Amino acid sequence: MDKINEERIKQLLVKHLMNDLDSSEAREIDEWRKKSPSNDSLFLRMSDSSYLAKRYRDFAQVVALETTRMAEKKSRLRYWLWGGLAVAAAAVILLFVIPYAMKPKMLTFSSPNKDIASLVLPDGSKVWMKAASTITYPEKFKTESRDIFFTGEGYFEVSHSEEPFVVQADGFKIKVTGTKFDLKSYRDESTALTALIDGEVFIIYADSSGVQREEKMVGGDLSVFDKTSRSNNIVKANTSIYSSWIGGVYYFESETVENILREVCRYYGFNLIIDENVIKDKILSGRLKMSESADSIILAFQEYFPGHISFESNTIIIQ
Repeated sequence: MDKINEERIKQLLVKHLMNDLDSSEAREIDEWRKKSPSNDSLFLRMSDSSYLAKRYRDFAQVVALETTRMAEKKSRLRYWLWGGLAVAAAAVILLFVIPYAMKPKMLTFSSPNKDIASLVLPDGSKVWMKAASTITYPEKFKTESRDIFFTGEGYFEVSHSEEPFVVQADGFKIKVTGTKFDLKSYRDESTALTALIDGEVFIIYADSSGVQREEKMVGGDLSVFDKTSRSNNIVKANTSIYSSWIGGVYYFESETVENILREVCRYYGFNLIIDENVIKDKILSGRLKMSESADSIILAFQEYFPGHISFESNTIIIQ
């Protein structure tokens, strides 16, 4: 469920407890309940006043431990709660206050152009990031899982732990306990690639029918996830080339000119304009040293495809 829909359901649940739903809102809640057993289970719990009272008391005890001042506020709040709006107020705390009170501080880092950035996560896991990549992670991981959010391309060396390490990418998740893999998932591309160097991982996603899938990968596997069709294909590949960029060398194997130049543009912070022609779909294999100047890389393509590649105002044009 996306953030907007989640907030909408929370509001409707509170209105339900206050007997303030109109007919269209009641139908909306019914449809939401039918979508999954977990939705129906949550609705039943939120309709149980004894459950809400217990959760409120739990929350109040946590607040009481914080400071004497907060304890005094809690006493005044309790006096109000057990009036006519006790159940609805407890629901508000359960749905809106507790999730944010317990939410860890999140940190976000974005890698700059013309650079390969690296950082160490709170659990000791290491991440190398290509230009135009962003990672968001908690200041301290929860005890039951290690969840991060990532977009762009990154190479991960995950420290081994019983708690799963979960990468939330664009439309799917990667779950591991300790391994090495490369993830390429840019928001402006319809395909995401996961190259497993060592260990095993699980690709988790909902297919086009909404069915939850969990597919295992082992070392040497390449996952090709189609964000449009919601399908995943796992094949054997030379996965080591997918992490070669860490050493400043970009290897490409049977790749289109368009995709190669898109990588160049991301690294140097250029724009890419494509006119419809056969050149952009030409297949090439080779390597580029990212330490070289942008001018020399562009010149190499111009010489290979005379009259079809131009560069002006920080924009590469395929024509």
